[in-house]
Amino acid sequence: MSNRLQIFRERMAAFEGAANPQQAIESGYYVTAPGKLLAEKLSARVALRPASSHLLIGGIGSGKTTQLLVACENLKKIDDIYPIYVDVSLHTDISQITPGVLTAIAGLELSKLIEDTDNENIQELVKTISDIAYGYSEKINIVDVLNIYTKVSKTEGIIPAKNNYGVEADLVETFITLVAYISKKYDKKIVLLFDGLDRLEDSKAFLEILTSDAKAITNAKVGLVIVGPLTSLYGDYRVSIENSLDYFYHQPCFDVENDPEAYNFFVQILKARLQDDFIEESVIDALVKFSGGILRDLINLTQSGIEEAYISGDDKITKKHVANAVLYFGKAQILGVSNEEFRTLVNIIKTEKSIAITHQNVKLLVTRRIIEYEHPKQRYAVHPAIAAIIEGIYA
Repeated sequence: MSNRLQIFRERMAAFEGAANPQQAIESGYYVTAPGKLLAEKLSARVALRPASSHLLIGGIGSGKTTQLLVACENLKKIDDIYPIYVDVSLHTDISQITPGVLTAIAGLELSKLIEDTDNENIQELVKTISDIAYGYSEKINIVDVLNIYTKVSKTEGIIPAKNNYGVEADLVETFITLVAYISKKYDKKIVLLFDGLDRLEDSKAFLEILTSDAKAITNAKVGLVIVGPLTSLYGDYRVSIENSLDYFYHQPCFDVENDPEAYNFFVQILKARLQDDFIEESVIDALVKFSGGILRDLINLTQSGIEEAYISGDDKITKKHVANAVLYFGKAQILGVSNEEFRTLVNIIKTEKSIAITHQNVKLLVTRRIIEYEHPKQRYAVHPAIAAIIEGIYA
């Protein structure tokens, strides 16, 4: 393997780790965000009220998972708290989730802590949780006049669930018993941090989860942190969703265009992973600005720039490589935009005015075509990579 190939693989690997927040933290790539960290607020409030409930809302790619993981690490340092981070998408199809699923997932995660127990009663408890979550099969011997044959009876569980309008009483009772046993065994208060529900676009379905599963879990005296979808901030269910848990947080994107601290934060993210001889300040500036203050897009654009540099035969990233990366990214993002949505994007770029939050514009927000900022002031803007494509069309 050539030395150049090895170098570029290492540069790419640095950003593969960044794409996975847990791996980025473990690799030492985590950079502290400016201001009072959401993670610090979360962990401090949970430390004071371990059985409290928290709702974190924000766009996909805005850094919520990283903050959740940092909060989890902070809570691990507290002697009497046992925090568990859970990626819901690893258990079930988020788009099909219904009431009861989150409680079942919570039960499965807690069961892992005692799956090696010799206590037969607890073993039965773990089996009950598994049966409710995944269903079960049992063999029944049937005898007729001529022979004996075996029939397999199958019962479907609630992961994935269909047409389920509440949390089953058996599941709630088993979960409460499980929590009580584990809390006593470890002498700790359990806190569950659920990630991944920001991909659930149906606000009504999300509210149903909060009013059923969140209630069931907190009634068992378990602390709860849930990441929710950006769509929850808009529409008829906003007030009900905000009031369903004890604390509410909104994670907007970083306004790297108008907030110097946010800009410097993104610069440090790149410098933590790339050496000075591989990337110039002007290139860093371009990557930060075209990311739109979205952490995931900063990662994607930088990886694409590294690929462009390698394919071009160059030894470091230049503004030419960033320009190509932005072109590919912007074109991919604009695909599937309707004529009316395109006119909305053009209007925002031309007038630089705020927008009315209609159902259509919420879709543009969720897909990161329009970006919401709150600091230093609230504003909406077209993603810079998309704006570059549109401005090129009208140039």
